[in-house]
Amino acid sequence: MKQTILSAKQSELLENLIGEYGLIVTSGQIIKIAKNNWDYKQAKNLITKLVKDGWLIRIKRGLYTISELTGRGFLSLSSYTVANLLVKDSYVSFASALQYHNMFDQLMKKTTSVSLKMYKTTTLNNMEYDFVKTKKQLFFGFEEIVFYNKTVRIATAEKALIDMVHFHKSKLMIDVVIEKIINHKHDLDFNRFNEYLSKFSGTTIKIFGLIFDFLNIDSSKLYKIVKHKRGTNWMLVGDKKFDAKWRIYYDEFFDQYNEKT
Repeated sequence: MKQTILSAKQSELLENLIGEYGLIVTSGQIIKIAKNNWDYKQAKNLITKLVKDGWLIRIKRGLYTISELTGRGFLSLSSYTVANLLVKDSYVSFASALQYHNMFDQLMKKTTSVSLKMYKTTTLNNMEYDFVKTKKQLFFGFEEIVFYNKTVRIATAEKALIDMVHFHKSKLMIDVVIEKIINHKHDLDFNRFNEYLSKFSGTTIKIFGLIFDFLNIDSSKLYKIVKHKRGTNWMLVGDKKFDAKWRIYYDEFFDQYNEKT
């Protein structure tokens, strides 16, 4: 970055943009405010220069956030805001949402969202933004929170835990979900859990039914949904231990959580 100091006109431009639109601006809004001092071509070139010099940070094509004027190149928006700006029809979920709900305290290098369309993985200021496509009927279970005057969607804790199992199913992921349920049992709404799970696949319902039984949590509502379905399911490919109630094979590793043994 060759330029470290804004000219008076450039500084005035950024201040006017913040006053009019806030920290998040489109190329059209920049050109509109710049028209008193620059023509269209000059304004387009100015946008390129301000990005190069770190005063504007490109979120996606035609959309920028203004750097803190005291910290050039620093992205001051929350990762939740950026994720929702990248893909409008999305909500932050998985560990990223659990962190918002004070259920995950590790340093985050990735923000994962559930969306209605495919979107490439994007990295901004050392944060990776990943999007998992879902069907419309599973696009629910989020709260709308305001950050920097922008409404963003973040999964409830219950939906984040379900998404972790349904979309990123693995031994490690299921183990993390069980750990979070154990540690935050009194903070979770199990009526909401049951309502959400009723919309998911039989395999996902059975996995949570087995987990609830292991942890001595009422699973009767989930059992009513699947008890007449005769199919057999696998928690993970290759699992060998069979639970007759849920008609699901699982890894005996998870028996350590069975409070009834």
